[in-house]
Amino acid sequence: MRPFRSEFIRIWRPAFYYGGYGVMVFFAALVSVFIFTAAKSGATPPPGKGVGFATVGQIASPGGFLTALSTVSGPAGVVLLAVWAMAVATDYSTGLIRTLVQAYPRRMKLLAGKIAALGTFSLLATTITFLVVVFLARPLARLEGIKVDAWTTDFASHALKGYFDFTVALMVWGLIGLMLAVLTRSAALAIGIGIGYLLVVESLIAIVAPDAKKYLPGGTLTTLVSGGTAGLSWGASLGLVVTYGVIAIVVSLLVFRTRDIVA
Repeated sequence: MRPFRSEFIRIWRPAFYYGGYGVMVFFAALVSVFIFTAAKSGATPPPGKGVGFATVGQIASPGGFLTALSTVSGPAGVVLLAVWAMAVATDYSTGLIRTLVQAYPRRMKLLAGKIAALGTFSLLATTITFLVVVFLARPLARLEGIKVDAWTTDFASHALKGYFDFTVALMVWGLIGLMLAVLTRSAALAIGIGIGYLLVVESLIAIVAPDAKKYLPGGTLTTLVSGGTAGLSWGASLGLVVTYGVIAIVVSLLVFRTRDIVA
């Protein structure tokens, strides 16, 4: 608990909760507005529409109040990746990590406390963002004249599943940021690599090998929040996402434990 309290006190400052919560809420509201206002009638989205576009039928179906969630998960995940990377890499750039390791030489517990503190911070962020998406759904649907009577069907089960998928996916985004920050010891480099790979490199891979994208981290995280696709089921995507999260934790712990920090 001592490493957890120490890390959470340092994380809980305006630069993090305004920059983290504020930006995530902004993206949640912005994406929701665009998806509801751009929705058109039809069985499938019109040609040329980007990823995340939804039809009126999809929004009006049971669980349609979460239509914007999968699209929101992308920018929200990038924000948490940046928050985790900055929280870890800043300790290296300021030299604070040397003091921490000397004062508390149990490195595994020290990093575990940071992960727990950042996880708590991220849980609050995902909860707020999720609630923004849910609470904006009904007024936006009414504004666009979309009937939402079907939303009452299994509302609780859809909401709980959507919240679970969204939270797990965003936690793994954060863990990826943690791993990159521990490896590079630079916030700018970690954020650049993370965003560059997840948003650019995977898109290039998809051009060469379209079937491979759904198994890569970025595609799998989006698939999980979407509830699965025809090419990758919800259970398979959840298993892959958890695997990526475990790999990120193990790599971070091993590197942090064996690297020479004090010298």
